[in-house]
Amino acid sequence: MSSFLAGRWIAVHCKRKMKDGRPLLVRYWKTVPLKASSPAELLALIDRLRPLQPRAFYGTANIYSRLETREDALNYEDNVTKRTVTWDIDSTPEHWRATVEVARTIVDFLEKWGVSKSVWLKWSGRGMHVHIHENAVSQSILEKHGVMDVTWSLAQFVLENIKEKVAQINTMYGSKIKVENLMDPQRVFTAPLSLHRSLDVACIALKPGDLDSFRPEWTNPDNPVHNRDWRIFVEGEADTLAEEAVKRIGGYLKRSIKQQLVAETVTAPPVFENPSGLPLEIKLRFNEFPGSLKGRKLYLDPMKAVRLLEDILSHYVLGNISREEAISFLEATRKVTLKAQGYSQRDVEILEKLYEQAIYWLRSYSKEEIERILKNHKSS
Repeated sequence: MSSFLAGRWIAVHCKRKMKDGRPLLVRYWKTVPLKASSPAELLALIDRLRPLQPRAFYGTANIYSRLETREDALNYEDNVTKRTVTWDIDSTPEHWRATVEVARTIVDFLEKWGVSKSVWLKWSGRGMHVHIHENAVSQSILEKHGVMDVTWSLAQFVLENIKEKVAQINTMYGSKIKVENLMDPQRVFTAPLSLHRSLDVACIALKPGDLDSFRPEWTNPDNPVHNRDWRIFVEGEADTLAEEAVKRIGGYLKRSIKQQLVAETVTAPPVFENPSGLPLEIKLRFNEFPGSLKGRKLYLDPMKAVRLLEDILSHYVLGNISREEAISFLEATRKVTLKAQGYSQRDVEILEKLYEQAIYWLRSYSKEEIERILKNHKSS
């Protein structure tokens, strides 16, 4: 586990539960972000958390140059040196064969672009994660385009090219598998050989050559079948794919393309409208690991305002802020902040309605009802 967690911001799910019955999630020791760069440091962390009965360990996609303060952990622009590109295959244990087929689809696409030795996978309990080793993209490429733009674009480019094949697999197996780009800044992923937070299975690492022989029994925590070669990579192996992805996608949530359009036109086109001219349906979702609510940069990207809204509601559901604090955040953003971010008038109107809806929820529904709404949206 420590090999994966080194340099990452750690999150730990514990058996100890909060007052509302949810598992306790720990991300800080006092005010210091959790970290462990060696087996000794990991054992020391486990020992510190022992009263809380730590169970499942997660690490960010981000690899940091420094992790000493809360500000370090939330400084995604200047303090993140690399990121592990990841596709999350959201499935169920009974559809494990379909899950493997989807994973193979991603692996095959990567191989066509010359990315193979740096690819590894995890069976996380209910589905799989497909990873590209963080060193497979050269530092020169990351510096040229930006770490966030390169890694998010790479994940999105592959996702857009395999979605039809995923639909075919779902039809064939009767499954409802979803593949998601979860390369937003605060995302965490289960560490290899960690226990699942609720299932009695271990998270095991695989290489692409293991897919044909994989069986769910490999996740038995008493005798896990785990491939230690997940650490193998070829530096720069994913450079060509990364360059093409940035060219096609344009950066994190198409930020680069959006900025170019703003430079060329007086008003940026709305990003919330589909070709028919009707606004796309935006379903607010629960974020288990919401980011900081302070210092968020929302300029020119309306989707960042949506993510902020989801994080405010998620912080409230998790008990990190009060109902009054959540409403205050929402009101201030709706009345002032949204109007100063360079969004089109249409986008501002859509965002204002979303924020008004969230304020109505907070004033009308219980915390449990809001949590249910957000989680239902996540699974739909």
